[in-house]
Amino acid sequence: MNNKHIYYSCSSWLSYHICERYYGNKHYAWCTPYFDAFSSLSLQNFVPPSSNPRDIYWGLRKDIDTGDLHSAKVRDIRRGIQKGAALKRKEGTINDVDYLEIVRIARVSQIEKFSPLMLVIPFQPASGLFKRVAVWQRANPLSEEYIVENLPREFFDAFEL
Repeated sequence: MNNKHIYYSCSSWLSYHICERYYGNKHYAWCTPYFDAFSSLSLQNFVPPSSNPRDIYWGLRKDIDTGDLHSAKVRDIRRGIQKGAALKRKEGTINDVDYLEIVRIARVSQIEKFSPLMLVIPFQPASGLFKRVAVWQRANPLSEEYIVENLPREFFDAFEL
């Protein structure tokens, strides 16, 4: 880990709600220590748009506001929710009934339910939870990206821009 103190992630309202309701207020965050990697005030970094929290947020916001039913980001979120539910069922966090309910919710939810939420994660309370993303999974091999699994709700702030 580095010496940065705040990390940022973009989630969706539906993902947030599912984590709150089904996973015991434990959240999943793919994050970076740069809110806007392209800001003139950001330190030099290699975080491309597909992992830049600000770009992700406003891209998803645009898809939601325009009612884009073919949004690749919304499609990815639907798949991610379903994949996450399968993992949670396998590890015993949820049962088969909850799994099927989550899958159905992800499939039938209207686009508005995918509205973006910005997550701000202070490093200190969650320090032991950060895992560096493998080079082959990063948006750019040189970018600084982390995954935080089972992030307790009290360890971050969530809001809309």
